[in-house]
Amino acid sequence: MANPRLSVRDLAKHFGPSGFSGGPSVRVLDGITFDVGRGEVVGLVGESGSGKSMIGRAVLRLIEPSAGEVIFDGRDLTKLSGAEMRRQRRRMQYIFQDPFASLSPRMTIGEILTEGLCIQRIGTRRERLDRARAALESVELPPDAVDRYAHE
Repeated sequence: MANPRLSVRDLAKHFGPSGFSGGPSVRVLDGITFDVGRGEVVGLVGESGSGKSMIGRAVLRLIEPSAGEVIFDGRDLTKLSGAEMRRQRRRMQYIFQDPFASLSPRMTIGEILTEGLCIQRIGTRRERLDRARAALESVELPPDAVDRYAHE
C-alpha cells in the first residue's frame, strides 16, 4: 500500500512477571503488522481471548505498547506525549466487539453515533446528525434510522 492512513509495525504488548513467584512475562501481542488505507474499514475477527481488543487498545495507546510503531497520518503515535495523544484520538476510534454491551437500549441510533462527536465538541447538533445519517447510508441503512433504537 503506497500511503496508508494507519500503519502498524511489529506491535507488541508484554506484561511483566506476575504473582509472588515472579513467573515469566506474558506476551499478549507480538509482531502485529498491518496497514489500513484511507476510506478503508477493518474488522478484526478471532476467538475470544485472541487479542482483538488488546490490539485496538494498544493502537490507541489506551494501554502502552511494549514495542512497535503505530503511524497514523505520518505521525508515530508511540512517540506522542499524553496531551498530544488525547488530541490525536479525536480522529480515531475503535468499536468494542460486543455490540449489545456497547449499545445503550435507552439511546437512539443517532445519539449513539453522535456521542463521540458531541463529547469532542465536533460540529453542531445538525452537522453531527447529518454525519450520522451519511454513515447509516454508507452501510445501506435508511437515514431515518437515526431516530430508532438499536433493538429496532
